[in-house]
Amino acid sequence: MGWSMCGDTLSSGEVGTMPVKAVQHRNLGPEPEDHEMSKSRTALETTATVLLTAAAVAVASVYVYGQIAGRPGARPQVAEDGEIENWGEDTALGIRIGPANARMVVTEFMDFTCPFCAMVVPVVDSLLSRYPSEVALVFQHFPLGGRPLSIPSAVAAECAERQDRFEPMYRLLFAEQDSLGSKDWAVFAEEAGIPDLAAFEECMKLPADSFARIDAGRELGLRRNVRGTPTLYVNGRRFGGRSFEEFREVAEQLGIES
Repeated sequence: MGWSMCGDTLSSGEVGTMPVKAVQHRNLGPEPEDHEMSKSRTALETTATVLLTAAAVAVASVYVYGQIAGRPGARPQVAEDGEIENWGEDTALGIRIGPANARMVVTEFMDFTCPFCAMVVPVVDSLLSRYPSEVALVFQHFPLGGRPLSIPSAVAAECAERQDRFEPMYRLLFAEQDSLGSKDWAVFAEEAGIPDLAAFEECMKLPADSFARIDAGRELGLRRNVRGTPTLYVNGRRFGGRSFEEFREVAEQLGIES
């Protein structure tokens, strides 16, 4: 059983024009306004401000994607049968959930705003629960073009990782995907059990190019011919399954027993 993917809107070599560091990835939800300013602001000015802000975030995101997509090294490096040689080296670029010596490693290229990615999470979680000592997950960032919240949510996950709370934040962002952009990032952090909320909020103000793993995941995906999310690999081989049973069959082929 399968389902659709969220497609990437960038073509190879497409480059935006705004430096990433010009946009700070703060909370995109509503913030209290100065009372006097709100009284004097006209409806036209309000609309223009919203449109310009959205455009700035979108263009900055395109710049990140375009810079990576346009690099000479960002070329497909995957065999015709979908198998990657030396795939273990790729896992060092992502975030691992599960044992370091796992016999079955699921690598996922994901975007936190993609609904089909959210559908994968509980399936892989069931796999990790069934085979806790034999299966590991490696998460790779692959933020998609044309989605203003892709980069900020990736930054939120990275800020959580800096306090060893990536795993709960990862699950929370997908579980509450509909709240992205309307709920304060600090609320996500609190719900994910991040101990130092002040440090998290300061981290969220950093530009996206402060987080090398976001850039590295996207670049790796382009080299692996990833065209959308979710894209999954099992032990370096492209995996098209989506159900728990399909994952379980692979585990059995590897001699893994529950």
